[in-house]
Amino acid sequence: MGAFEDLVDRHRMAVYRLARSITGNHHDADDVAQETFLRVYRSLGSYDASRPFKPWLKRITYNTSLNAVRNGKSRSRGKVDGDIPEVADQSPHQFEKIEAKQSAAKVDDAVQTLPSELRATLLLRAVEGMSYKDIAHTMGVKIGTVMSRLSRARERVLDVLEPAGSAAQRGEKR
Repeated sequence: MGAFEDLVDRHRMAVYRLARSITGNHHDADDVAQETFLRVYRSLGSYDASRPFKPWLKRITYNTSLNAVRNGKSRSRGKVDGDIPEVADQSPHQFEKIEAKQSAAKVDDAVQTLPSELRATLLLRAVEGMSYKDIAHTMGVKIGTVMSRLSRARERVLDVLEPAGSAAQRGEKR
């Protein structure tokens, strides 16, 4: 039991971050993290110790997170709860900070409009910094599928962020 507690302590934040990036809020991510570690505990007997542990754990976290979102258990309905602190200083850069906060909120909103598999792929790459190979393994898809989903996710986010007409201009530039 002590070894399992060490394992949970060592991987708790990574599991939470991945769950948060998929579910979109703290409460669901917390629930998913707990469920993930329950599933890991129950499945330890079937874990192949000759294989790396982290990808196995991320796959369980990913599947548990998607199940929570798909089954309607998620308390978030399209908006990630705010990670960006309120700007309360009077520094010369306060307007830049406010603008950065507003930009980040717009990006968060745009990402939340994506279908769950596109959003998860984008967040695994952008937030978790995972390689295409690791994302493919975690999601149970081919690397080409990861590349395609990332491309579609980026396009859709840009379409939401850019004013009408800019998407057409962007397409002409390619």
